[in-house]
Amino acid sequence: MKTARKPTEAPQHIAPPALSVNIDIDPLVEVVRRHVKLTPQATRLIKGEFAQLFRNPTISGSTRKPTTTKSEPATDPVLSTQEAADLVGVSRPYIVARIEAGDIPLHQQVGNQRRVLQSAVLTWHRQEQTRRRKALGQLGVDLDSEIFAG
Repeated sequence: MKTARKPTEAPQHIAPPALSVNIDIDPLVEVVRRHVKLTPQATRLIKGEFAQLFRNPTISGSTRKPTTTKSEPATDPVLSTQEAADLVGVSRPYIVARIEAGDIPLHQQVGNQRRVLQSAVLTWHRQEQTRRRKALGQLGVDLDSEIFAG
């Protein structure tokens, strides 16, 4: 009796990144340290922010929104604070702090449970990334002027 052989799948090839950049964060932190006195905790936080900035680059694309048909109503999922934190890669307490600060609008609160709209979280995240990119650009300008002035 013959057994059927399973077809073999072709191995999937993942294209290497078009651009790979290695960045040493310590010199960036040292430039900050020259202008501001940093506690060890602040140093860790700044290193973490730089690491996250370089780990999650953004890619610009079309800003056109897809059109929706009448059979597919647009929905904006309501997220718990943990789901929102997982969506953008931060901690739940950080999301709660951003909600309390008014950076992310609160959709509803029942007892001590907060709910936010996915679109609000993504909008805040894009604004935060833009702010970080601008700050990093300014830090680069300051670093260039500090290094090459002389």
